[in-house]
Amino acid sequence: MIAGGLVVAVDGGNSKTDVALLTSAGELVSWVRGPGSAIGPSQAALLIGGLATSAARGRDLSSAHASCYLAGADVPWQVESRRAALEALGLFASVSVGNDAWALLRLGAAAETPAVGVVCGAGLKCVARTGARRYEFPSLGWQTGDLSGAGDHLAREVVRAAARAEDGRGPDTTLREAVLARLSVPSVRAVAERLLHGEPTDLSVLVPLVLDQARAGDPVAASVVGELAGEVAVTARTARRRLGGGGAWTLVLGGGLFADPAGRFLTAVRTAAPELEVEFDLVVVDAPPVTGAALLGLDDVGATVSSPAVRQSFRDARPA
Repeated sequence: MIAGGLVVAVDGGNSKTDVALLTSAGELVSWVRGPGSAIGPSQAALLIGGLATSAARGRDLSSAHASCYLAGADVPWQVESRRAALEALGLFASVSVGNDAWALLRLGAAAETPAVGVVCGAGLKCVARTGARRYEFPSLGWQTGDLSGAGDHLAREVVRAAARAEDGRGPDTTLREAVLARLSVPSVRAVAERLLHGEPTDLSVLVPLVLDQARAGDPVAASVVGELAGEVAVTARTARRRLGGGGAWTLVLGGGLFADPAGRFLTAVRTAAPELEVEFDLVVVDAPPVTGAALLGLDDVGATVSSPAVRQSFRDARPA
């Protein structure tokens, strides 16, 4: 247990960083948002420190506990370098650091519940816990046996499939015309040339497109989405198996692909692995990820609070 009068909760992602200040009773005091913190440890610490100072609004943070869950903290030395940089600020009484997938897991499952968490945003990350035991896939890319992300993977596979349809190496697919229309290009080859020239090209806009085409029945799109959906199931089952997990388990799902109000990717996962809901209690998180960092921080300081109340306070609030 870590002593502390305030909890500073940090969810640091690639595109944004959320920092919230809570009392040890779980009351949300303030919540601010800044740019992404998936950068070097020293730069990330300075960014987080600045946001925490802003969230404090003049309050003294010297007795506060900082609960920081960050994208890019995938292996132990990355976690330790970020913790050391945050401690070096001298701003907080204590600091906990982990990958942001752990915050997702805590957001969707009580601390004592055996659970697996899978984040599908731009990348794919999986963590698991039962009792005191933990397991985490490093998720560094092909070097550690992964697909090339989640949303990033889908976007690249859309371009690949469309290019192969265009030059005849692959089957025809509605993805080809959809890519041309969405990116306003005369050919899929033009997309490759844009990328070769280093022209800014947002491929993430192709993710909803492939989900729509898969749902509409295009077999190539369905194959692309189905591969990733199957990977989610395999990864979750493997994490549980690595911990020797029997009994009841929860599978917590989050990230942009699962935040889709239409539930397109969730449907794909259920289609790819229909037995998954027999093996796990499926939970799709419905509160901001920083809520999980807050709950972990409150756990760290030994606070006895209502997790549903903390979740609701974040649902009702907006970051400054």
